[in-house]
Amino acid sequence: MTRRSALRMALAAAGAMVLAALLVLGALYLTLRASLPPLDGERVVAGVAATVAIERDALGVTTVTAASRTDLAFATGFAHGQDRFFQMDLARRLAAGELSELVGAAALRQDLATRLFRLRALAQRELGRASPPQRALLAAYARGVNAGLASLRSRPWEYWLLGSRPVPWKPQDSVLVAYAMWWDLQYGDLRRDQLRRAIDARLRGPQCGEVKCALEFLYPDRTRWDAPNVADEGELTAEEARDALAQPVPGPDVLNLRQAGTGAGLAREPFEVPAAAAPTERDIGSNSWALAGRLTASGAALVASDMHLGLQVPPTWYRMRLRIAQTGTTRAGEAPGAPAGAAQLDLNGLTLPGSPVLIAGSNGQLAWAFTNSGGDWLEARPIACSSVEGSRMSTPEGVVDLATVLERIHVRGAPDVLLAVRSSPQGVLFEIDPRANRCWFAAWLVEAAGATNLDLLALERAQSAREALAIAPAIGIPAQNLIVGDRAGHIAWTIAGRIPRGSDDSRMSARAGWRSGDEAPRLYDPPLGRLWSANARASVDPAALAAIGGDETAVGAQYALGARARQIRDALLQLPGPSSPRDMLRIQLDDRARFLAPWRDLLLGLLDAQALQAGSGRAEFRHLIAAWDARAGVDSVGYRLVRAYHDRTASSVWRMILSALAIESDDAPPPQFDQPLWTLVTTQPLNMLAPRYSSWRAFLLAQLDATLEELDRHCGALGRCRWGAAHPVRIAHPLAQAVPWLAGLIDYPPLELPGDHDMPRVQSGTFGASERFAVSPGHEAQGYLELPGGQADHPLSPYFRAGLAAWVRGRALPLLPGPSEHRLVLRPAPGAVH
Repeated sequence: MTRRSALRMALAAAGAMVLAALLVLGALYLTLRASLPPLDGERVVAGVAATVAIERDALGVTTVTAASRTDLAFATGFAHGQDRFFQMDLARRLAAGELSELVGAAALRQDLATRLFRLRALAQRELGRASPPQRALLAAYARGVNAGLASLRSRPWEYWLLGSRPVPWKPQDSVLVAYAMWWDLQYGDLRRDQLRRAIDARLRGPQCGEVKCALEFLYPDRTRWDAPNVADEGELTAEEARDALAQPVPGPDVLNLRQAGTGAGLAREPFEVPAAAAPTERDIGSNSWALAGRLTASGAALVASDMHLGLQVPPTWYRMRLRIAQTGTTRAGEAPGAPAGAAQLDLNGLTLPGSPVLIAGSNGQLAWAFTNSGGDWLEARPIACSSVEGSRMSTPEGVVDLATVLERIHVRGAPDVLLAVRSSPQGVLFEIDPRANRCWFAAWLVEAAGATNLDLLALERAQSAREALAIAPAIGIPAQNLIVGDRAGHIAWTIAGRIPRGSDDSRMSARAGWRSGDEAPRLYDPPLGRLWSANARASVDPAALAAIGGDETAVGAQYALGARARQIRDALLQLPGPSSPRDMLRIQLDDRARFLAPWRDLLLGLLDAQALQAGSGRAEFRHLIAAWDARAGVDSVGYRLVRAYHDRTASSVWRMILSALAIESDDAPPPQFDQPLWTLVTTQPLNMLAPRYSSWRAFLLAQLDATLEELDRHCGALGRCRWGAAHPVRIAHPLAQAVPWLAGLIDYPPLELPGDHDMPRVQSGTFGASERFAVSPGHEAQGYLELPGGQADHPLSPYFRAGLAAWVRGRALPLLPGPSEHRLVLRPAPGAVH
């Protein structure tokens, strides 16, 4: 063979390989394109009673116009099924403990945790308890989801990657999506409650009610950063004075870290709290607030919201306008009119894929927003036991029978796993600790009959803040701070969610019944004209706090630290004049580090002339933090240095205390631990310091040197330790880790953004504002709404990243959808039964 012939054959072979690769890529591209939803034209569907229009604007924001609420639910499901089915599928599977069936053994640990609560069975129970109109709505929504899924020429692209097919949506799956929210917002409290009970059991000293007095120091019910809602300036001043009083430090007779293991009276096995399949301590949070009409430019109340959740592709929420057209506004046989006309119902805001309800937004008369409420909603209960065999638990009082149900978990590519779910009147058995002869039971309000329902629908037609207060106690969702404002200028705060009566062992089962509207915590039209919520203690009313906190009222009731709420409150009080939605956006983007500023002052005092002589790098550290502008900016070196020092110090003090109590836990300190931490580092009681340190000054300097070493390792030089580089925001698709070669297509690019915890602009890694909006009801055209990503989860869709740039830059996008660019009309099938 000649050289030229060999070259021709080699080129031919290479060309064939290139052609084959192009064919594969072409086939992949065509397959992906086939799963894009149709957005225009007409379709005949067996699921609506009258013609429905689904329109999308340039950002993909969806407007649905229908003749009835049931048809509206169908079309909402149709749009969700087209754009977000895989996201909905993951949510229902998360709650039901069925992820392994889709993705394999990698999800088994998660499934074992969730399946303990048998939420699919509970979803079926709650569906049976729903009213006939609510069941009809969920059935219509499910039909719409499946019709939207069927409108795709190919299954959603995620199922091609997984080699699987989507399972049709059922009405009970919408209840499971609600349970997924319960899981995200509350399940992490189980391990935290377990740890707190272990600490209480090992502390010495007197009792203060249900717990040791020393526990109230470690878990304070109030802190100097708190900013609960108050009626007027007099109440605000009085509450500030109360919050300034710190709990006394436990004396050496109660807790003596200098004699850890002996002085603390701990001749026993270490107690270990395992890691949980749940969000971390700081992972749940949100902001919302309202201004009374007398303080706004429109004269209507002004409500703002930014809910903080895990950031993902696609975003948690789906923007929609939902309209029921006025009777007679359409001609026979035509689709309902465009959104400019009058409507019986006109909802604007956020929907949750998997549910037919508007979660937050405005109906033209009332605007509403939520933040997660700390409180006594879940408990870890220890029971002395020597063994558990089958359905029998041996206790010091004798053998106790446990109710047992076998749950079968299907694991893709592996044998099924059988899980024995054991329960007693104390709850579900979730852990057996043979070293301590202890069984742990979980009692969670989610399991109580009626704790979850579809009554959030009632807010859609509420006409006033006072009416919303009457509705809120009946709404079956994980307990939320509800902030509302109406067109007439009235504002209110309450807890949305079923609140059980009592604070004893019957609380989690709600055996004593639910609190009614008159018994629920609330504040209506305070003279101060402002209400705010940021997951911290929300009220000064002892009765309200007892209702929320139950038997945990004295130990903080899982509230977030109040620093964020205080910064929001102060910003609202300092607004110069009548306010507009754009003024709310400036507060949402506030990255001033007011919480960490005192730590900078502490460090400047610590780094005196003597300290600067003893350690390399200390002088540069001092210089950099002295020049810091007290913001969490992307290029801020000072913020990163102070934050790193604070976090290391907090963790070290917490570990010292746990070590003295012989408790092993990787949990972060509780959110309000910054109060006792500050007391310790400023008053410096020697009994609260581990024996390896000669003084608190020595301890604080040791933390500084360790911080310097860590920062040098990460940055190479202190001056290069920028905050933005330390915590880039990563918004990824759930499948990105499984298919890293696709990450560049299905993930959003890493972002360096200002903000952090304990300030209004919450931002860190994969966590941040899942939306931002502000609106005065009746003035929706002046409102805004932005999401950290696009409406569609399809990487080839023009709506995949639409709106992301505005969220990144903090640029307000209109709340109302823009002009329609696509219009899909759904017509009822002849003779269809609905």
